[in-house]
Amino acid sequence: MLQTIKEGRYSFRLNIENTMTKRYINKQHLSWIHNQRCIVDDAKCKSPLQAHHLLKPFDGIKGMGRKSNDKNLVPLCLFHHTELHRMGSEYKFSEKYFGNTESLKVLAQQFWLKSPHYESN
Repeated sequence: MLQTIKEGRYSFRLNIENTMTKRYINKQHLSWIHNQRCIVDDAKCKSPLQAHHLLKPFDGIKGMGRKSNDKNLVPLCLFHHTELHRMGSEYKFSEKYFGNTESLKVLAQQFWLKSPHYESN
């Protein structure tokens, strides 16, 4: 669908179709993630367990101000989820606990593939 926007004496025609792709949601997988153990699993772990949507997803895209889709989840306890956000970087968090920057993507993909609610689409 084309939309005309007038700005003073100028007119712009924008194609606004498909500007917002729908995010993949799988509530059963999200619930399953909540029943897993924290991926760090050390002495600092504190409940409750939370599902972290990757900021840099392995699958799909993440728009500005939007969560990544539900395939891109890792289970983190409250302590480690808070720490990840305080660090401000999934790469730094992954490097600290797993020795490389891509581990969270790999773990999210592994959780997705072994989920009883996995859907290939």
